[in-house]
Amino acid sequence: MSRPRCVVIDSGVDPAHPALAGRVQVTAGPRFDRTGPAEPDGGATDELGHGSAVAATIASFVPDVEILSVRVFDRDATCDFEAVLHALRHAVGLGAPLVNLSLGTTSLRHRRALQRALADGRARGVRVVAPASYGGLPCDPGNLASVEAVVGDPNVLPQMPELRPYGDRLIWFASPLPAREADGGRQLRARGESLAVAAVTGVLLRAERERANRA
Repeated sequence: MSRPRCVVIDSGVDPAHPALAGRVQVTAGPRFDRTGPAEPDGGATDELGHGSAVAATIASFVPDVEILSVRVFDRDATCDFEAVLHALRHAVGLGAPLVNLSLGTTSLRHRRALQRALADGRARGVRVVAPASYGGLPCDPGNLASVEAVVGDPNVLPQMPELRPYGDRLIWFASPLPAREADGGRQLRARGESLAVAAVTGVLLRAERERANRA
């Protein structure tokens, strides 16, 4: 049986992280900057720890997952959003059913480019999971209707994200707290919406595997 697969666009994923080593297959994708690919296998380096925490949360739902790691952050959880656009275009072409994007922008100037990338993803059967807001403000791409948008809600039980109607769409509400086993003896360097997004990616990936097993 093949491993379930998802793409994580983040700060990279460390294959040696205790919560991942021996359980999760990490496939290193490129690191992107504002001009495009900057390092072919940069996705296997995580100087920030954020991407590894996201991957560990996903793995708490699907322990045998293959993480395709695409890197846009270095030592800070900020980057030029052009790097994210390059990474997203690359990610939707990899053939994995889910892309975890635990970040967003409150600027509207990238909306058309995001819509084009998301339309390409839909045509390929790819879903993008992203936060619905940042700093209390709606953010893209989570604010776009075709995205699996997520809100961190501490009242939701861990491992049990809930899909609820909100306005004219459905939005996921998920715990922003880490799974107990996800830190692997290290302090998780992610919290809040980032881990809520990863939890939704995990539950959707688990559902994808269950559908594949029934087919």
